Amino acid sequence: MINEVSTPDSAAFQSAPEATGRSSSDMGQEDFLELMLAQMKNQDPTKPLDPNEFMSQLAEFSTVNGIEELRQSFDSLAAVLVSDQSLKAAGLVGHSVMMPGNTGVLEEGGDVAGQVLLNDSVSDMNIKIYDAQGSLVRTIPMSSQAAGAVQFKWDGFMDSGDPALPGNYKVVAEVQVGDTVQEAAVEIRSRVESVSLNPYNGGILLNLDNGSTVPWETIQTIM
Repeated sequence: MINEVSTPDSAAFQSAPEATGRSSSDMGQEDFLELMLAQMKNQDPTKPLDPNEFMSQLAEFSTVNGIEELRQSFDSLAAVLVSDQSLKAAGLVGHSVMMPGNTGVLEEGGDVAGQVLLNDSVSDMNIKIYDAQGSLVRTIPMSSQAAGAVQFKWDGFMDSGDPALPGNYKVVAEVQVGDTVQEAAVEIRSRVESVSLNPYNGGILLNLDNGSTVPWETIQTIM
């Protein structure tokens, strides 16, 4: 690359970036051209600078400079996209969404709804509701079901007929597959309380009424 030039002009050029507030490792286009001119002025007459080498160095500098400009453009585009996503996500506040999980929030006089995702048909299915202490408070028989998304709703009443207290409840879908009982994947309808940014990667996070925080790309359905 550029041969070292041990002249006062070269030393001046080496200190120029620091004088402009940049680190000695930073080099702009003007710095590069000045160094190239200094090298040409102080070249050994017996070993003149090869024009091809000069053009090669200039091409390499242009490539690096172009990559840096491209990176800055991508950074600006990423900032715009994050801002646009934030505005769209903010519009979800107050709306209900279908999210993977099994924690539902029962409000006064409300219900808990969701869907069970079945890969295959089942001969029997039961939705079981557990309170915060792990006690079974309600069993909802769903009989046999075909493969696909099966909707369910808990009206907020316990098996005893009394209304359950408001709060978080765990929803478990037990399905009969052959001679075995298994748990199936559940999605719960939840309300978006607020939106925030992930401090680590800038992603959009949805803060739900059940106390959980999930990435907004995991949304299955907006209601």
